Amino acid sequence: MSGSSQDLKKEWFEKARIDYHSLFIMLWLSCNSWYNFHYSLTNDREHINKIKSDRSSNNKLYQSFERLFLSDDKEGADFRNNITQLHYALIQAELEYRGNDIPNGYTKMIFENLLTDFNKKTDNTSYQNVIISDARTKTGKLKKKYSDTHDLGDLVVVEDLGILFAGIFEIIYQVRCHLVHGSLKPSKENHAVVRCCYLILWDCLKGFCE
Repeated sequence: MSGSSQDLKKEWFEKARIDYHSLFIMLWLSCNSWYNFHYSLTNDREHINKIKSDRSSNNKLYQSFERLFLSDDKEGADFRNNITQLHYALIQAELEYRGNDIPNGYTKMIFENLLTDFNKKTDNTSYQNVIISDARTKTGKLKKKYSDTHDLGDLVVVEDLGILFAGIFEIIYQVRCHLVHGSLKPSKENHAVVRCCYLILWDCLKGFCE
C-alpha cells in the first residue's frame, strides 16, 4: 500500500472534537422531562426556582449534587474539578445573565456573583460570592477560621452547598437560554463553559436517569 499523498491530520483532528453544544441541549431535555413530570409546575422558570430552593429528598438533582460534592472517591474528585473548571471558564467567557433589570456590576456570570434567587434579581443581595479569596495562609494552608469551608484545591468555596447549587444551576439554565435563544456566541471560551455545564449536569442526572 502506498503512503498518503497528503497529510490530513489537522482536518481529521478537527472533526474529532466533541461538540458539547448539541450534547448539552439533549441533556437539558432529559432534565426538563424529569422536572416537568416530578414537580408539574406552570413553566420553566417556576421549575428552576423550585429546584434551586428545594433541599428535601424530593429534589433528586440537589441530592446528587450534594452526594457527589462531598464524596471522597474519584467520581467526587472529578465532579469538584468540573466545578473548578467552570469557575475558570466563566472568567474567560464573560457571559452575562439575561435581563435588562439586573443591577449594574452584577450582570456577569461568575462565581463571585452567583444569582441565587432569580425572583429578586433586581436586588444585589441575591448575588452571592462563593469564593473565599483569603482562605489560605502564606504557606498555602487553610486558615482555622475557614475550617468549615470546602477546599477544592485551586478554590476554596463557602460551606453552604445550597447556595453553591442554586448559583451553579442558575448558570446552567442561563447557558441553556443563551443557546436556545441564539445569543451564545460560538467561541472557544463559551464552548468551554458549555462543556463544564454539560459535565456537571450529566453527573447530577445519571444517578437517577441511567
